Amino acid sequence: MPSANSQPAAAEKSVQKSSPLPKLLAHHAQALWYVLTVILPVILKTGRPVIFSRYTGMGDIICTIPAARELIKRHPKATFIYNCHTDFTDIPRLTKIADHITSLEPIGLVGHWYSFLLGGFYHFAHGDDLPDSGCKEPMVVEFCRQFQLPVSEEHPELVAGAAAQEKAEKTLRAKDLQLDSLILIQPGPSWPVREWPEENWTQLLAGLREAGFSNVGQLGVSKYMNFGKVQVPVVPGAISLINEFSIEECIAAISEARLFIGIDSGLLHIAAGTRTPSVGIFGMTLPEYRFSPGFRSHFVTNRVDCAGCEHRKPRLHWVTGCPYDIKCMKTLPVERVLKACLDKLAVNSRSASSVK
Repeated sequence: MPSANSQPAAAEKSVQKSSPLPKLLAHHAQALWYVLTVILPVILKTGRPVIFSRYTGMGDIICTIPAARELIKRHPKATFIYNCHTDFTDIPRLTKIADHITSLEPIGLVGHWYSFLLGGFYHFAHGDDLPDSGCKEPMVVEFCRQFQLPVSEEHPELVAGAAAQEKAEKTLRAKDLQLDSLILIQPGPSWPVREWPEENWTQLLAGLREAGFSNVGQLGVSKYMNFGKVQVPVVPGAISLINEFSIEECIAAISEARLFIGIDSGLLHIAAGTRTPSVGIFGMTLPEYRFSPGFRSHFVTNRVDCAGCEHRKPRLHWVTGCPYDIKCMKTLPVERVLKACLDKLAVNSRSASSVK
């Protein structure tokens, strides 16, 4: 796993070696090419398109969906384009909020210089995007309120297609994971300041086994949008599902789980979208700025004095390295997370019994 400082240091050296002017000119050239190859063909066919933009992680993109659906109502008969990171194009495709999906990083130049060609340009801005700003409410709410839309706190419902559902279930069975008692975990990869120590995950799964819960699969991929390829160790006691699923198949697999346990990540947002009972593990980010009260009822946050540092100065700990040695995650006791998991499993069992 990369250290907290290795990737930013390499990026800083790269920036220092190159002048900003060629990069700016390259971005303008990319924006012009986008206009010629994407915008103008749409105009010729259907009229001026509307662009939605959020070029960050998967969880952020999921949180824009309620706002995007409301904005679609403002532009009847328009053609919609969603611009996001290439790794996450499945999300706008599955939720059917766009006719075209693109992955241009300097999309803001299109929205600024070529706005006369657009029916609308909506960049979903997050509270932490600006140095002197910060989060004050859940992301779903924030993205709705930004454009004076009806506010919803709930994540949009995510449903996989039949083929993806069948593939996911087949893979789970092939791994000897039983669907009726499935627990899925996602320890990472992410920024080091968001991760819970590997030994804690090992102890957590040992505690779950002692309580009779041993049917555990580990989701994830050995690639991260900020780091590239990374090593992802399998937690002892879990069956590896690393690199087994597409995003849509992850949606299908998580929808089958009795419990999902994970750090702050895109897969936890998928669990919210599939309404899967979950335990989130938080420290440098705070769940109240990401999830609705009902869904986060059994989340665990280490309330040290610097908890939630992403939301106040000094910013960018997840890039530069934590000055407090990531104590929010490293000192979060296994016992607290285990209790939250067992409590959530007990609630689920009572709910299932009442339905019967």
